[in-house]
Amino acid sequence: MMRSVWATLMSVWLLFAVIAVLAWTRQQPAPTQSPLVVVKGKNGTQTLVPATASPTTHATTRTSPVPAG
Repeated sequence: MMRSVWATLMSVWLLFAVIAVLAWTRQQPAPTQSPLVVVKGKNGTQTLVPATASPTTHATTRTSPVPAG
């Protein structure tokens, strides 16, 4: 009876040890850096914005003509 209890405890600790070794030796993924876009503002100021935050279209200060009709 006591032998099976010790065997169970040892197997659980051995399992924890194997998991700890695998977690310790696992290569961590390299952090990915998103590319930055330079946005020019008023008076020549420049701001760095992540490329994912910039929309695919851009706004302008010019208005397009309204079609007649």
